[in-house]
Amino acid sequence: MLGLSTTSAFRFATQHSSVPAACVAALACLALAPGCDKPAPPAAEQPVPRVTVADVVEREVTDSDDFTGKTEASAIVEVRARVYGYLRSTEFKDGDYVKEGQTLFTIEPDEYQAIHEQSLSRIALTTANYDLAKSKLARDEKLVPTNAISQEEYEESVAAMKSAEATVVAAKADANRTALDLKYTVIKAPMSGRIDRALVSDGNLLTGGLTNGTLLTKIVAEQPMYVYFDVDERSLLGYMRQRDRSNVDKSPGSLREQEVPCYVQLADEKDFPHVGKIDFASAEVSAGTGTARLRGVFENKDRSLVSGLFVRIRVPVSKPYRAVLIPERALATDQNIRFVYVVGQDGKAERRNVELGGQRGDLRIVKSGLAAGDRVIVKGLQRVRPGQKVEAENEAATPTPPRS
Repeated sequence: MLGLSTTSAFRFATQHSSVPAACVAALACLALAPGCDKPAPPAAEQPVPRVTVADVVEREVTDSDDFTGKTEASAIVEVRARVYGYLRSTEFKDGDYVKEGQTLFTIEPDEYQAIHEQSLSRIALTTANYDLAKSKLARDEKLVPTNAISQEEYEESVAAMKSAEATVVAAKADANRTALDLKYTVIKAPMSGRIDRALVSDGNLLTGGLTNGTLLTKIVAEQPMYVYFDVDERSLLGYMRQRDRSNVDKSPGSLREQEVPCYVQLADEKDFPHVGKIDFASAEVSAGTGTARLRGVFENKDRSLVSGLFVRIRVPVSKPYRAVLIPERALATDQNIRFVYVVGQDGKAERRNVELGGQRGDLRIVKSGLAAGDRVIVKGLQRVRPGQKVEAENEAATPTPPRS
């Protein structure tokens, strides 16, 4: 029945009794089905996946070590009362930045002023007594050769003059002490820095003294700011080797003399914008932890570093070199193999295994497997198969790697 229409085949089957009844029924169904004499439609084509690609870039980078550190003020001063008395006034606002010599508190000075004036009057009194004893001694010196006075009277005049002189010295020393007490009723900032809140309110009685004076507030020096961090033995040895190589013709100096640069990143920052240098390393490695403590010093001109913050600190360990970088989002993993998909000129996706280096923010260094100018897929990786044609859309911009 090849080459016959469905109707003709049905007639042929009904006219020849040798055709089975089942075949006749099947032909009848085909004759009744609409469009059954049309050819079958082609299979639906698979849609081309849409992906986002980013350009592989080549930039100058520097290898570095990253550590966790903590900021610490270069100086912290506790401001305490040096004399007893009632607090009259507070001359600053909590959290202000104060300058050295600025008045912070005032203690009622009336009593200390009176005591000081009394000590000054004592100087005048003892000075008058001294002048009198000195004049008497001068007269007695003239009378001794004439035997008008005895030797004993002359020696008494000498002793009286020396006693009066010592009394004047003691009165002056006491006046200096009372002057200091009066001076300490005005409490001034011993250094520049950010001041804490006032711990005592006006009107309270303060305890004075060199050891147990009332704590009034604290001042924290934010310029410069220190960052302390612990490094492992291998990193410390690397810094020491670098120091030794730079001092071939002389004995190696300290890391401070080497001026090793370092960079700090705060918790809400993606870059390392704060630039400083290492100026201290502990004299020994801790036997318990196998680490050594280093310190970076930062000028902190904008005072953005605050004491007590946990930060990331980066120390360069190589000279700048050119490197290939890709976005971290472009990487995929097949067991322990890292790879990317590269979109070629023909629009097809090609798998490339890559060897990775360090991380620079959202970018990763690629040691091998890619070249500048390649385009890697950063979005839509799950829809791509090797050799498959894709519809690629360029990403808006490639992020700039942070300071190395």
